[in-house]
Amino acid sequence: MEVLAIILSLIAVAMAYVALQRTGGLKDIRQQMDHLATKTEDTAKGARETTADILQRLEHMVRGSGAQPPNKDENVPPPPDAGSKP
Repeated sequence: MEVLAIILSLIAVAMAYVALQRTGGLKDIRQQMDHLATKTEDTAKGARETTADILQRLEHMVRGSGAQPPNKDENVPPPPDAGSKP
């Protein structure tokens, strides 16, 4: 009975390996992980910029400075090329 269980488990492992190779293998999984990491970094960067802008506006409201907040587009370096491919 134990021999039958071992044989069935080996067949299951072989089938899982074949299925992994047919769907792209480990190379495809690495590419997907890289794509998701880039996408996450872009999202986090956007959230940081939005938070910084909100905090800057709040600071001007609290301090009551009469000066207008600086234009968002001034003195902002262009975003780095993230290298994400659609």
